[in-house]
Formats: sequence, structure tokens, C-alpha cells
Amino acid sequence: MPPKLSLDEAVSAIARHAPQGRVFLSAGPAEPLALQDAWARAPDAAAGLRFAGLFIPGLNRFDYARLHPTAGMDLFMLSPDWRGGFVSGQSRHRPMHYAQAFATLVREGAEVGVFHVSPPDGAGRASFGVAADAPPSMLDRCGWKLALVNRAMPRMAGAPATSLDVFDAVVEIDHPLAALADAGATGGPIAEQVAALVRDGDTIQTGVGKLPAAVTHALAAHRRLRVHSGLLTPGHLALADAGAIEEAPDAITGGIGAGDAEFYARLAADSRVRLVSVAETHAHAVLAGIDNLVAINAALEIDLFGQINAELAGGGQISGVGGLVDFVRGAKAAPGGRAIVMIQAEGRGASRIVPRLPGPITVSRVDAPIVVTEHGAIDLATLDIDARAAALVSLAAPAYRDALVAAWKEMRTAL
Repeated sequence: MPPKLSLDEAVSAIARHAPQGRVFLSAGPAEPLALQDAWARAPDAAAGLRFAGLFIPGLNRFDYARLHPTAGMDLFMLSPDWRGGFVSGQSRHRPMHYAQAFATLVREGAEVGVFHVSPPDGAGRASFGVAADAPPSMLDRCGWKLALVNRAMPRMAGAPATSLDVFDAVVEIDHPLAALADAGATGGPIAEQVAALVRDGDTIQTGVGKLPAAVTHALAAHRRLRVHSGLLTPGHLALADAGAIEEAPDAITGGIGAGDAEFYARLAADSRVRLVSVAETHAHAVLAGIDNLVAINAALEIDLFGQINAELAGGGQISGVGGLVDFVRGAKAAPGGRAIVMIQAEGRGASRIVPRLPGPITVSRVDAPIVVTEHGAIDLATLDIDARAAALVSLAAPAYRDALVAAWKEMRTAL
């Protein structure tokens, strides 16, 4: 059994074992929240540290750059919560698709790794619980390894596990996991139109947010559905409760859970749930091999060329590429697959369908999916540029259509 440390001893040990500063943290629901207070009590222990992990906007809220003027984060997505460290230059943002971000994280490794696990079972195996996306793959890529053994982390039969003997030290805690508030289920006609595009027996992926949550509710009358998603949310278990999910041991496959303590406990108790690494949830070869995969995601804006923005709002970056492009491309390549992106036609008094996005672009026009707004659903993939522009105008709120038609005519002459 590795030596046991207190939280304060742990942050000191991390500093000693990371002279070059790179520290991997389990993220998502497994973010080591208990260590944040310890670093706050001893900010010098965070000096020079660069915290790396697959941090999820909205679920992971702490800016580690606040700990010390020389601390920072290595980010693949941005969030308003981390903007302070990004603006100051302490944290760096590397925009990558989620599969590439995972591969980069594993390839680069870290001097120190902090892993969040359940108490060991009778065989001495500790479960990675509701976060199997990156931690199991990072075990062999970190030097000094610390385990947070948390009584609040559920032991999942359908998730990877490890012996505590692989760690150099452990800290025993009883601390709530990082939680994501329920997004609600407002979606109305958008969710209903998406549900009409899903057939019984399909495998679905949904992102996080109000529109994807609404879609899971709208799918309650479907049958024999399966789930293959980076994030598992309460909506997926609501589908199971409604009888929409196939009765099979691996009918619900994901990388992490995103919800509250009750949801995490239910996820661990459902025998249909299997948690795996990003190498399986987001790999193109895996996704392209799933029959009838339907990727269902939301975005912020689309232009008349079919280019999609899912990252910027009001000129500031609020998210990142994440797994959107991985799933759009994977679903389009899958036999019988469909890639769906939902966009509200209007928001904050402006059209969400615009003449041309200034950039950056999240989904390029060559990857254009089925686009759904309150005013319809159209597959843009095979349309020529004029037909695509006309289709998008028809999906816009009526008040903006004439202006969009005029803008397209002006842009078209310059092409």
C-alpha cells in the first residue's frame, strides 16, 4: 500500500516531483476539487505548475492560474471561468478536436499525475468511476502518481479499475464530485424535428446543453436506441427509464458522466453503462463503424456557406471545438449515419444565421451536416453553394430573410 498523505502534504509533494511544472489532473467529474483548498492555503506550492487535462467548460470551473502568478493551465477548450489566466498569458489554449487533444495529452505525458478513484473493492481494485476518458490512459504517461481515494466516487462495474499499488501516494477523502447543473429541456420544435430524424434502433450521441437535453426528452417514445457519446447526461438515463434504450450490457457507452451526485450513483448502478477512453468514444474508425450513428449537437451560429461557429459568443470564446467535429465526421461516415447540428434561428435580438462568419470556424463547409432550426431541417451536405444559401435562408427567422438574400447576392458576385 502506498504511503498516505494529507491534502496539504500532497500539494507539497506535487511541487517537489514536478520540477518542470507539468501536472496532469483528472478532469470532468473527477476534477480534484479537494486539492484546490490545499493549494489556496499554500499558494507557493503551485508556483511554476502547468495543469493539464481534458477540462470541460461548465463542469470544471476553477482557474488554476489564480493560485499563483506563475501557475497556468494547458487548455484544449476555453471557458469564461478560465479567461483570467488566458488573458494574462499564464494559460495557453491549443484548439484541437477532442480526439486529437486526447492523443496529444497522452503523447506529452506529465511529471506528476493526480488520479481520482473509488475505494478499492475486495480484490484491491479501485475504480476510475464516472471518468474513464483520459485517466486510465495517463497512468503510464506520468512520473509520480497520486491517487485521491474518494468515498464519494462510485465504483462502476462498467469502468476501468486499477490496483492502488501503481500509485506513489494516496490521499483518502470524502468530497463531492464536480457537478453539472441540469440544463433543463427547453427545445420545442427544434427537439421535435430532430426526434423525427431518429429511427428506432439508432445509436445516438448528444452534446451538453438545453437543446440536446430537450432532444433526449423528445426521444422517449423511440425504442431500441443505443448511446455512444463522450458525455453521458441525465437525459440518457431518462431515456432508459422511458424504455427507449435497448436492454444490452453495453447499450450506453460514454467517456464520463456529467450531472449531480444522484445521477452518478444511478450511472454506476445501471448494468447497461460502459465507460471507456476517448480513444474509443471519439476515434473516427470506431465512429465510422457504428451502424446508424446519429450525432446530435448544438451550435451558436451558421453562415450562408454552411460554416458553423460553436465557440464564440459576443466576440469572446466560451467553449471550444470539443468533440463536435469528431462526431460530425464520424456520423457522416457511418453506414446509415446522420450528423445533426441544432441552431436557434434567433438569439438576443439577432439572427443566428449570418451572411459570413468572421472566424474562427468550428465546422467547415465541407463537413456541413443536417441543420435544424425552429423553421425546418435540411441536409446541406450535397447542395451546391446557391442551393445551400437558399436552404439556410429558409431556416432563418422570417424577419431576417430578405437581408440574408440581399447579402448572398452581393457575396455571390465576388466569388
